[in-house]
Amino acid sequence: MNTYTFAADLLIKYEGYNPTAVWDVNAYRIGHGSDTITDASGNFRKVKKGDVTTKANARKDLERRLPEFENKVKKQVGPEYWDPLNYKVKGALISLAYNYGSITKQAIKDAIKTGNSEKIANAVINSTYNDNKKQSAKVRQALRNRRKKEADIIRSAPNAKQQGINKKLLLIPLVVFATYYLIKKT
Repeated sequence: MNTYTFAADLLIKYEGYNPTAVWDVNAYRIGHGSDTITDASGNFRKVKKGDVTTKANARKDLERRLPEFENKVKKQVGPEYWDPLNYKVKGALISLAYNYGSITKQAIKDAIKTGNSEKIANAVINSTYNDNKKQSAKVRQALRNRRKKEADIIRSAPNAKQQGINKKLLLIPLVVFATYYLIKKT
């Protein structure tokens, strides 16, 4: 399974499906919580009051948007930290970013940079627990449950594997050569 399929399946589960446009916080949303609507040909625009979509087009819209959210997160933490993460960790973090608009918590960004699934999961739970204070107790609890499920997915995934070579190690031959050259020259 790839990151986008995993993230789309998660988001469909968490966001549900609404065939008609409804007002939500700051925009009309449709399908799987999107503020854009995509038609069968792949054209998209902002959702307006009265819009209607199908499940197939709602999924198409979601799949079109997932790379946008991944790129936001990748830009926030750096590709050197994002790319090595397991697809499940990425999928759960994309779900969080989709819900928040991006990864807004510095604690989560810092945890991602460790590559440690446990630290990332704990940061997701701890840094978002008191969010959404203006929402009803029922909505806050639903969002906490969603964060817990995302954290459980992250926790169950293996830690990021360090990829590539340590670039600092490439300096060793250069330093050795420069030292040799300086000693020989004197």
